Amino acid sequence: MADKKKAYYKISTLEKGLQVIELLAKNKSLSVSETAELLGQNRSASHRFLATLAELGYVLKDSRSRYRLSLKLFELGNQIDDIDGIRSITRPFMRELSATYGETVNLGRLEGNDIITIDTVPGTEVIKFDSKIGDRSPVHTLAMGKAILSFRSDAEQDAYIETAEFKVLTEKTIVSKADFKAELKKIRDRGYAVDDEEWCLGLRCVSIPVFNNDPPSYAISVSGPASRMTPEKIEILKGELLLISRTLAGQFNR
Repeated sequence: MADKKKAYYKISTLEKGLQVIELLAKNKSLSVSETAELLGQNRSASHRFLATLAELGYVLKDSRSRYRLSLKLFELGNQIDDIDGIRSITRPFMRELSATYGETVNLGRLEGNDIITIDTVPGTEVIKFDSKIGDRSPVHTLAMGKAILSFRSDAEQDAYIETAEFKVLTEKTIVSKADFKAELKKIRDRGYAVDDEEWCLGLRCVSIPVFNNDPPSYAISVSGPASRMTPEKIEILKGELLLISRTLAGQFNR
């Protein structure tokens, strides 16, 4: 069988450089030898990649000759679609929700077929689930993902359904394409989404999209243990979130 031809546009050195960045993000810090082993290439080549990234400001080298990511990627990320501006407007509402109900409040952004957490306010309860900025999860498993996608066009929804890998994270994860499409319609009609232990058993979440533009790219969610996130509490939070959604839409559309 003939070998697959590489795509004509692919730049292998750029691809390797980005792989180094991803490895550093996953492993926190690496030596040249460790990087070479993980990349499956020689030590000299790995050193050149790391030294170049360090010269460009993406990587820092410590006293033990180990490399780690700098904050340059974080700074660049904040410039995408005015993420910092979105956070500054939504954070007061997130803090108030967390203080009032004791649960963790997240702000997520749609990125391809995933939701990335870009801001979080930890809950005040002893038992809680705390997210981390940069966490990435499939759209179909999260209330935030469903809330955003439900207000996207039919074409975008169909594209997601056809291209996404419907991973099973729990026994409650929606994996039927028909069921997921029906779920999106239900969410759009009522204005909010619920994750009923679909991402993690024992965790429930309720979310609304943030209408900073049309269609939305962001969503706010409130999540907590299923023992506290009862149907009654979700009903209360749903009302609070819908009010916040309308208030934020008014601020963004001034």
